[in-house]
This record gives sequence, structure tokens and C-alpha cells, in this order.
Amino acid sequence: MINERFFPARLKEGDLIGLVTPGSPISKKQLEETVEKLEKLGFRTFYQDSVLSEYGYFAGSDQERADELMGMFTNEDIDGILCVRGGYGSIRILDLLDFEQIKHNPKVLIGYSDITALLSSIYEQTGLITFHGPFGISEFNDFTLKSLKKIVMTPVDNYKYPYKREDDTEDKAEYDLYTINGGKAEGELTGGNISVLDSMIGSRFEVNFENKIVYLEDTEEKTYRVDKMLVHLLQATNLKKAAGIVMGVFYECNINDEPRLSLKEAIGDLLKPLDIPVSYGLSFGHIDIMITIPNGIMARMNADRNTLELLEKAVL
Repeated sequence: MINERFFPARLKEGDLIGLVTPGSPISKKQLEETVEKLEKLGFRTFYQDSVLSEYGYFAGSDQERADELMGMFTNEDIDGILCVRGGYGSIRILDLLDFEQIKHNPKVLIGYSDITALLSSIYEQTGLITFHGPFGISEFNDFTLKSLKKIVMTPVDNYKYPYKREDDTEDKAEYDLYTINGGKAEGELTGGNISVLDSMIGSRFEVNFENKIVYLEDTEEKTYRVDKMLVHLLQATNLKKAAGIVMGVFYECNINDEPRLSLKEAIGDLLKPLDIPVSYGLSFGHIDIMITIPNGIMARMNADRNTLELLEKAVL
């Protein structure tokens, strides 16, 4: 149980950003492109040789990846930490992290997807606010950067997230914005990638959803698999006790074998019976344009209007 929250210092131009690969490996080109993007934003970058390590489908051994991340937290010269990509692997290093050291060295940590395991466990174990936002390999478009900067660089006391539908998605139902259950709710934000949250069930890192506004997303899963993971979360955790649920774009998840049940029908069947507000289709997930969501920050959702608003700053 979190007794105290810790807020990292805001990022500013000239800050030194540590680049890490807690999951799958990256290419030298991806690293170079990430460095170039950050330098154009006015940041300096630092990385260890291990950032390009490979061990099968991981970016190095579990210990190597854990040491890389811990090294960024304990290095006093590093101002913030950005995950270059996700993939798979973060959950394997959770037991190797020194959460007490992380607690005493609060820094902005940004990533999503597989990085959900780090974002949620670090917040749950230490109270440090973490950030569900773009990777180094993400598209740094105007929409994504505006949200990122508003959250970690130039915060305001109240921030209502913008919405934008990606171009050329009119015939893709998973991009639709709609209300599943109407109503309003307030609570701390928590959540992330649904398959990662599902894989943490039963461990000491299982996420506490009670009285929280839970944000969920996933990608390239057949509809029945999203259905199954959501059922497991509802049956095996306290997700039913959430204050509300906001769902992003479940990219390429409206995929069915015959007979068909659409993604909208499947999640509606499961979430409509809950006596809490639920929205679908906000601008986050495995998409090009995305908002940055801070774990642990108080927020307000309005499912009737499909809006989400932060009620406090996420950085000092």
C-alpha cells in the first residue's frame, strides 16, 4: 500500500536523458534516431553499452537490463529516463530492482506497452509517479510532443487531455470513440497494457485498481484474447472496484475468426454490467498520436463526454 507519493523534477531543455532497453533489443539505427530526436528537443542523451546488448529476444540478460535501469536511477547526472522500445522482458527484471534506491532517486521514467510492468510496480512499491508515454522509437509528432511536454516539462494544475483521431482510420472500428457506461469519476490513475497487467496477477506486483481510474490498451490481439484477459482481470483482481475505466485504442484487436464477435461487443458485454463509468477510444495505445498519462496522479473522467482531465501536476 502506498503511503506517500514522490514527484520527480520536471524536465527542461539541456537535461540529460538516460536511454534504456528493459525489454526487447534495438538496432544501432533506432538508437541513433532516438538520440537525434531528443537532441532536436534540446536534451542531451546518455546510454551505456548495454543498451545495444542482445540475448535472444531480450536486450541483454535479465541482470544486465536491471543493472542498466538501476544505473540510470542512481547516476546523479541523469535527469530523466526514456525507454527506447518495449517488446517483452520488463516483467522478468522486477525482482532484480532495488525499489528503495529508486524511491530515493526520483526521476521521470517514460514508456508504455511492456514498460507497464515497470511503471506500475515502481509506483506501487515506491510511490514514485511514472509516465505512460512515447518510446524513443515512437513518432514524435506535434500531438504526441505537446502532451508529453505539458505533462513533464510545463505542467499546469488542471489539464484536460485533447482528443484526435488518426487519419485514414474511418473504416477501423477500434479507433471509434464512444461511451460504454455513462457517468463521472475521480481517482488516481493506474493501468497500462492489458496483457502485461494480466501477467502480473497473483504476483507481489499485482496492481491495485480499487478506487482508481484505470486506463487500458493493447495491440494486435485477437478479440477473444482481449476478452479472456479482461475476464481474468475482472475475476482475479479488484478491477470491479475501480472508480472508472478509460480505454485507449486497441490497435488491430478487432480481429475475429468465424463466428464473429466484435471488439466493441465483447468489451461491452463485460464492462456494461459494472456500476462505474467506462469510455473507449481515447488517444493512447499503440498508435502514432498519443497522450502521456502519469501513474498516481489524481484525475477526473466524464464517460458521457469521453474526456479525461488531470487535477494536479505530475512533476515538481
